[in-house]
Amino acid sequence: MTERPLPRPAPPVDPVPAAGARIVMVGPPAAGKSTIGRLIAERLDIPFVDTDHRIAELYGPIPQIFAERGEDRFREYERAVVRRELRRLLERPGVVSLGGGAVLNPGTRAQLKHPAIKTIAIEIDSTTAVQRLGGSRRPLLDDSDDPGARWQRVFDERRSLYEDAATAVIQADDGPPSTAVNRIIGIITGLQRAEEYEKFRESSQEQELQ
Repeated sequence: MTERPLPRPAPPVDPVPAAGARIVMVGPPAAGKSTIGRLIAERLDIPFVDTDHRIAELYGPIPQIFAERGEDRFREYERAVVRRELRRLLERPGVVSLGGGAVLNPGTRAQLKHPAIKTIAIEIDSTTAVQRLGGSRRPLLDDSDDPGARWQRVFDERRSLYEDAATAVIQADDGPPSTAVNRIIGIITGLQRAEEYEKFRESSQEQELQ
């Protein structure tokens, strides 16, 4: 009997849809993480979660938590919520937007390194940040006579953490949110295409060795 070779695996479909992605948005206050993240989720028809909103639902308004219970207690609440939402993200596709200080926690940074998660760092300049903040209350910025300078200090302190956790960094002060959304979906699709091709290549090599 003539032995027939096993069929070679089909190459990945082009383009690979981004709708199966697990995306996390990080970045400084007023960067647009929630706005951009929600638009991405709507475009891909996948769930969206804002961890700051989840904290407020469970524990009360964030400015009130800072004022009455302090930043340390807020960070405890934040870590608990972020841990849970990132674990859920591994169970199904979605977009999760983290608060600006979430990356301060080593456990959160470790979770963001999971290979299934694509972390997008959104960056803006201080002028854009001040324009967006307007009169909104931000606990770590309210006590400053110069919100722009204070925002810049906070960003400078955390920037390396954002970028170290990031799969990609997007500058989002040079156009409407839709511009950033298109860039991010393009990046995610490209990454997924590369991952699918790598799986195809490895599978082909394994069959050649059989």
